[in-house]
Parts: sequence; structure tokens; C-alpha cells
Amino acid sequence: MTTYICIDIGGSAVKHALINTAGVISTTGEVPTPTSLETFIATIKDIQAIYQDTQTKGIAISMPGLVDSDTGHVIHGGALTFIQNLNIRDLLQEACHVPVEIENDGKSAALGEHWLGNLQGVENGIALVIGTGIGGGIIVHNKLLRGHHLGAGEFSYMRTNSESNDFNYLFAIQGSSQILSNTYAEIKGLKEQDMNGKLFFEDVNNDLPDATSLLNSYTEKLAKQLMNLQTILDPEIITIGGGISSQERLFTSLNKHIDEIVSSFPLPLIKPTVKQSSLGNKANLLGALANFQSQVGE
Repeated sequence: MTTYICIDIGGSAVKHALINTAGVISTTGEVPTPTSLETFIATIKDIQAIYQDTQTKGIAISMPGLVDSDTGHVIHGGALTFIQNLNIRDLLQEACHVPVEIENDGKSAALGEHWLGNLQGVENGIALVIGTGIGGGIIVHNKLLRGHHLGAGEFSYMRTNSESNDFNYLFAIQGSSQILSNTYAEIKGLKEQDMNGKLFFEDVNNDLPDATSLLNSYTEKLAKQLMNLQTILDPEIITIGGGISSQERLFTSLNKHIDEIVSSFPLPLIKPTVKQSSLGNKANLLGALANFQSQVGE
């Protein structure tokens, strides 16, 4: 069965895996995220060398930024600030001498969910990824919605306060997992680096009042944004991924607030069906491969 080198470029780490056409992952690894264009290309070549003894058909990449997956042109690389208006696909194909396809990370997550995750068989759905920002992708009529300017699914830029232009009120900030740990650190009188999501949810699961109150406030805001997405796009399912999505209490609190919004509204509302991502941190890798296969017609 044909195999591919699949790469997911994140803000601090680059995950890589060997995946076949059925989506079976046989080998995985991780290296630090490069900080320049030169080290970016070198990193991809180094990953390719890891699999040099394996017959592979190409390299499938998920990366941050505004990406034209049809042409390989990256308008900007998001957290990869050294990438601006470059055809990354051409550069990598020249360096690696194999076919290369690239896609935005949030859109890759949606493609992965639609192929092998909780959006399988769903004609219209949304994949939301909660991390240091908010990523995601939209499936409409079984196809990824990219938008006229390639910006469909850039949920980070949604406003959470219509009366303020403050950057801190963007969904990227208010909906991120980082705001939970940073706010909780402030409540507990700790430095931000001494608090993380795991420690926060340990206190939630132990029913510490400060932690449960903060989660309640966070999921109330998140529920309102999901209701907005439901109203605009009317998806069958919204999946939530990212490290935070492994926490059962997140979904319990979130669904409680969704129920409250729907039941208290004076007119009928469609309640969003929200599911945990079933692919975890493999969604982007699998979505990168789904994009590769779509681009080359496999």
C-alpha cells in the first residue's frame, strides 16, 4: 500500500508520521519548529531523510497561515513569520525532489475529521481546534470551504465584544486554552509559566471553586460562539479538538450553557451537536494526507 510522509508544523514542534492511503499511521516523530526559511527547508529535508529507507510517494504538510493549497503559495505563515508570499510547495519540491502538497492546519484538521474522524459521513460540519489560538475548518456539501480569500474557518478573528476593537477580545484570545491557564495563574497568585491546562483541570475535577467558576465562565462564552456558528452555517456536527478537548468536564459545562441558551430564547433555535474530536493530535497529519490525495487526484 502506498505511503506518504506527513508533517504537521506547529508553533513549537513539528510532528511527522508515515501514513498509508488507508490512514494507518506506522511511524511517528517530533522535532523543534524551525525559526528561519533556511532551517524550515532543512527540517523538511531532515524528516524526509528519516524515512529514506521506506518507499514513499510524497510529502503532505499541514502548516499555519493563509495557504493556497491549489498553487502551493503561502500568503503568510502565521506563527511562521519568516514565510511571506512564497510558493512553499515549489521550494520544497525543488529541495526534496518529490511531490509536495500543503494546507492550512485548521483546514487540515477539518479534512482529517471528515475522512476518518467524527465528521465522517457528515455533509456539512465544522471542526474547531482550541489551542493557543482558535483554528478550524468548514465542510460544506462534503467539500472543504476555503472561501474567496482563502480565509474561511479563520475563527480566531471572530469578535467576542462588539463594543471594543481591543485585540484581547478576539476569539483567538477569549476562546484559547491559554486564557484558562493564564487567568487561573492570576487567581492563584502564580506566575503564568507555573500553571498549565493539565493543572487547571486537575483542580476542576477536584471541584475547587475558583477552577469550576472559571471553567463555567469560559464555556458560557464558548457556547455563545458555537451558537453563532450554528446560526450562520447550520452544521450537522461541530467537533472540538486540541489538548483541551480531552477533558470531559469541558463538554459537560459547554452543553449545559448551550441548553440554557436554546431553552431561554423566545424563538426556536437549532441546538448545535458538539462532539469531541476522535483523532486527537493526529487530525492535522491525516488531513494533510487527505489534501495531498485530493490535489493529485488519488
